[in-house]
Amino acid sequence: MRERSPCYLRSCSLLGALAALGLFGAGACDSGLAAEQQPAGGDAGSDNAGASGSLSDAGANGNNPAGGATNAGSGNALNDSGTGGADGGSSDGMSGAAGESACGAIPAPNAWASWVMPNPPPSGLPNPASYTPSVSGNQVSDNVTGLVWERNVDSQLFTWNEAKQYCGCLTIDGLADWRLPSRIELASLVDWTTASPSIDSDAFPATTSENFWTSSLVTTDPGLVYLVYFLNGHTTYSDMDYRYRARCVRSSKAAPAVRYRIANSTVYDTQTKLTWQQAIPKSLYAWADAKTYCSALSLDGSGWRLPSINELQTLVDESTNPAIDGTAFPMTPSEYFWSSSAVVNDAARAWTAFFTNGSTYSFALTAPKNVRCVR
Repeated sequence: MRERSPCYLRSCSLLGALAALGLFGAGACDSGLAAEQQPAGGDAGSDNAGASGSLSDAGANGNNPAGGATNAGSGNALNDSGTGGADGGSSDGMSGAAGESACGAIPAPNAWASWVMPNPPPSGLPNPASYTPSVSGNQVSDNVTGLVWERNVDSQLFTWNEAKQYCGCLTIDGLADWRLPSRIELASLVDWTTASPSIDSDAFPATTSENFWTSSLVTTDPGLVYLVYFLNGHTTYSDMDYRYRARCVRSSKAAPAVRYRIANSTVYDTQTKLTWQQAIPKSLYAWADAKTYCSALSLDGSGWRLPSINELQTLVDESTNPAIDGTAFPMTPSEYFWSSSAVVNDAARAWTAFFTNGSTYSFALTAPKNVRCVR
């Protein structure tokens, strides 16, 4: 039987049955295509297509689900008067991400990026990705994030719990403190300027163009777990009992209690060093117009631009819907936001982040979407 796509979730039993019989193609879902090219119904290209569906339906269709958690956000912000937020822990919305393996405790990763987010060197954006393989050739150090990665992935496929056990029991070059990466950690490896696979193939040779597990649960449905699809870098999710690849990571840097500093209608991320527009415009923009809007923005100075898809994903707070810190970014809708990252194998599309749950989808460049600028 062929491997199931992440869009064959438990609530999609009919599609799953058809797929198993070879009567339904998985390509649209696996490609990260948005609503207008997904297999389920709804208004073509509409953010509200399938709005009555469950969160599992969203994974299959790229649609905006109704309901879900309505937590006000993690509150890990610091305003310009010096008042810190109430949260700032490292749960990452991942009940089950930490725990015990046959080889000991499995540490929980940080709740958010505690490092600068790399961008692919061909993009010309700040913080170009850079990697250094170990002398043994078995590990790769990320020179930007400080994360250390398993270089050569195991050939077998794992369920989510098996993947966690595999990483928790892994020893490479005498080092045993490995774990399954969080969503944002694994997404940091994505090179959206290339495809098949969408990763630096010199640093990570023989990486397959397949789905790789993260440790991050979709908190509104604990049976679902985030994946990164290295055919094109799409962040999606799947039932934890399906089988996918695993790449393990090591890190020792802990995230501080306070992440954001708010002043003059901007939000500064103390870890990624990015400054964000706090309030978004009321209008929706086509992709080219979104880039023009950001470049012309004069909020507390100049230098604004549309963020890359990697940068945009650093804002995702998986523990809440909208999937963003509601203290730092109030009134953010649970909708799609443009990135500056074009789809490498389809010049008519670009990537968006979906702030209902933090997954990513591609849309036609003419589709009207939300904008939040960065510098």
